[in-house]
Amino acid sequence: MFKPSSTSVFAFITVTTLTLAASHWNGGRVPPVHRLAPVDGDSTAISPSEISPSGISFEKTCGQCHDVSAMNGASHFRTGLYTNEAVNKAYTEPWFLVDEKLGTSIPLSFSAQKGIYTPAAIGMSAWQWTKEFARNFPGGGIGSDTNAMEEVCGAKSRWLVTGPLEKNCLACHQQDDEYDSSEWARQIARENFSGAASAASGIAQVEGMNARMGATWSGAVQKVNPDDKLFKVPQRIKYDLKRFDDKNRCLFKVGKPRNERCFACHSVTQKDMPSHAIAGDVHLRAGMKCVDCHYNGIDHRVQTKSCGDCHIDPKGAGPKPAHKGIPLVHFKKISCRVCHSGVTANGEVAQVRTSRANRIGIYGRAQWATDIPNILEPIYMKTSPGGKISPYRMTWPSFFAVVKGENVEPIRPDDALLNGANAIKGALTKSSVAKTLNNLSQKDKSKEFAFIGHGKLWKVDGTNLVASAHSAAEPIYWGFTHDIRPRRQARGAAPAKCADCHTGDSKFFLGKITPTGPITDAHSEAISNYTLMGLDGCYQKLLGTTFAMRPLFKVFLWAVFGFMAVFAIAMSFVLLKLLIERIAEKDCSLRKLVRVLTRITFILSLLYLASSGIIGWISGTMTSYALILHMVAGGIFAACVPVLAMFSTNPNEECICKAGNWSIWCILAAVVLFSAVMPMMTVFGGVDQLALLWLHRISSLAFVFASIMVCVSKKVRCYCKMRKEKQGK
Repeated sequence: MFKPSSTSVFAFITVTTLTLAASHWNGGRVPPVHRLAPVDGDSTAISPSEISPSGISFEKTCGQCHDVSAMNGASHFRTGLYTNEAVNKAYTEPWFLVDEKLGTSIPLSFSAQKGIYTPAAIGMSAWQWTKEFARNFPGGGIGSDTNAMEEVCGAKSRWLVTGPLEKNCLACHQQDDEYDSSEWARQIARENFSGAASAASGIAQVEGMNARMGATWSGAVQKVNPDDKLFKVPQRIKYDLKRFDDKNRCLFKVGKPRNERCFACHSVTQKDMPSHAIAGDVHLRAGMKCVDCHYNGIDHRVQTKSCGDCHIDPKGAGPKPAHKGIPLVHFKKISCRVCHSGVTANGEVAQVRTSRANRIGIYGRAQWATDIPNILEPIYMKTSPGGKISPYRMTWPSFFAVVKGENVEPIRPDDALLNGANAIKGALTKSSVAKTLNNLSQKDKSKEFAFIGHGKLWKVDGTNLVASAHSAAEPIYWGFTHDIRPRRQARGAAPAKCADCHTGDSKFFLGKITPTGPITDAHSEAISNYTLMGLDGCYQKLLGTTFAMRPLFKVFLWAVFGFMAVFAIAMSFVLLKLLIERIAEKDCSLRKLVRVLTRITFILSLLYLASSGIIGWISGTMTSYALILHMVAGGIFAACVPVLAMFSTNPNEECICKAGNWSIWCILAAVVLFSAVMPMMTVFGGVDQLALLWLHRISSLAFVFASIMVCVSKKVRCYCKMRKEKQGK
């Protein structure tokens, strides 16, 4: 009969007491000291001096005080098995099952996203998922869920060998510099699941490799391998005894996640960019932490603050942007991230590598990082009608597949190798892909095989590899925010300003994106940027061309405004009489012709400006060709106003009413021109520009009314003059 020892009884009572007395924050401002007796997966206290001790279960150790079960289904612990799990509010970066020899990159995710497959869709077990991707998630989730672990052991599942991969709290919360995320990745690759967290945290050294053990070997039953003590050596843990006190307690330096802990899984850099050239996020450079904007409670369901929460909301803590000289339409059409986000040099499209997709940030003798998948950034898109243009990262999937009608089913890399795809060794060519497809067909003649890559579906037609369009080959994309660039480095900042986007050959609108893939001699059709944004390329080119004349146009409008301001003042002085008298001395026929043509042009331009302005006012926006025509008509209007003013006044006729009408008309014309040109200058911000817009609308309406009154008063004077002449006769 089993008789428990005093040590096991003490451990059981201690753990039970701590669990029942689990405490929460009580309002104290002093951070708690986490000096705890660590326990293993069975909640048994760790004895570090044992010859073959168990690994620390941080899920059970931290669970002595914290409700660890509340984290199930949280943002970092999804399984895809339950409806109450944290939901992605936007397209997020998928996982990629990569094989460089085959050139394959299969996008995977637990959530439903277009063009992304679930692990089950490609026959990937929960254990395989855990071993492949646990390098970039902190355990838990599918790695320890009881339903996910109910799998038949064998080639696809080795739960008996590894045991579950429990939540590794220190992966995020350890505060010192001893945590080694690369060691975590190495131990996962060796299938040392229960010892990985202890090794990564620096509490222990973990030797041996469970990956060398047979599928039926169980560390819970047999600690050592009697047949092979040299090669097939299972996981063996050696604790650093200096980390434990005489009560087998260990001090865990934990707190809110440091930025370095986040970078382990969320780093992005431009390929081949030297480290000294990386500017970094402006918020982190200012001393902020990732968790200042990405925060959560004990349930670990991450919430994220938007740019507007800090920089637009009056109660927000961040500085409020002035955006001087930027037309308000920009804030309706594009997101903040278009100008302020990205890691590439000068914000130009380039290949980037991420932690999750390309395994960057893991260091060791082996080369961990990969170039596949080829991810491009920034790609500007509008993903929904009426939505804003935002920046995205984009890549094209590549894999061998079985074609079933309109659908394709990806073939996992290891399955493809077993079925004859091992003809490919390194770089892919059309001939090597065709050879591999033929090998697959010979292995199984009942199926039709194809290769997805470069935005196309490739099939063998005789001896040739033929490409065709297919939905499965369409690009995979996800939005991004970081790195945030400061104001002076934002798109559209000095010295380029508007020319960053608005030129006749603008890369922003008129540039092209070429689908990427592993086939070196494949030809891919480029996609225009304006197509991804849902815009008219012809209009964008025309609009960009007008910006070449924008400086001259500004000078012209300012010159006209200045002239009109002087002219309006000079109306009350004798100098204006002398000027008009000299004009009146010119040839009458030529004067009449110029006056008639000017009046007609003025009326037509004024009618269009009034109608388009009112329509734009009512609809809430003015874009496309209507905007360009409005600008052209505005220039014609500005040219007609001073000419009309000079040729329509008669200094020999002294009429207070007429002089007053023309004075008001000139002043209003000057205000209209001022409120039109001033928003183009980098002086006023959003609120002031809105005030100028209303000034332009009101002064324009007043000018139209004044123009009508000038015409009516002239007709009235003519009628009165005719009556006087009749009465005199």
